[in-house]
Amino acid sequence: MEKKKLIIEATIELINELGFLNFSIGKIANRINVSKGVISYHFPSKELLLQSVVMDYYENAAKYMEQHLRIDKGAMDTLSSYIESCLYFSYENKKQTITIVDIVLNCRNKDGELLFQGDDTSIYQPLIEIFKYGQEVEKVYRNFPPEFMAKCVRNVIDSVSVSIAKNEIDNVDEAIREVKTIFESATKL
Repeated sequence: MEKKKLIIEATIELINELGFLNFSIGKIANRINVSKGVISYHFPSKELLLQSVVMDYYENAAKYMEQHLRIDKGAMDTLSSYIESCLYFSYENKKQTITIVDIVLNCRNKDGELLFQGDDTSIYQPLIEIFKYGQEVEKVYRNFPPEFMAKCVRNVIDSVSVSIAKNEIDNVDEAIREVKTIFESATKL
């Protein structure tokens, strides 16, 4: 296995086991039997390592969604498959989902500010496009601000994803159906 990938996987394992506040570069090095220098060679700073862990998660999620997103049956079905693919990805990647949440909520830069402050709004763009297409072209959605509805959908997905990952939801399929129903009802004409 490539060394960078091994380091990322060990980071996920350790944060998942110990929590963000208790993991360290030294513990990662011990876990994979390398020196701290090997980790520093691939990731010159702890921040860069954590950014890489988060980026790896979202790249894997994007690949998963590419395989599962349906875009050929209209805006309503595309929205439905978007919600499904996000939530099933969390279900199939529970440990990584919990770790990413722990990193995002706790990782701070040298000035004490959260490293991941949510300044990147690109995560909303696919939903905004679905809503605009459904409003302007298919005319299946009522009139609402697409940007606001995209944020609502993502907030629910993020919240439910954590509940799924923590095994707080007994019937995942039913929960996903309910989330889809909520937004179908909230958006349709």
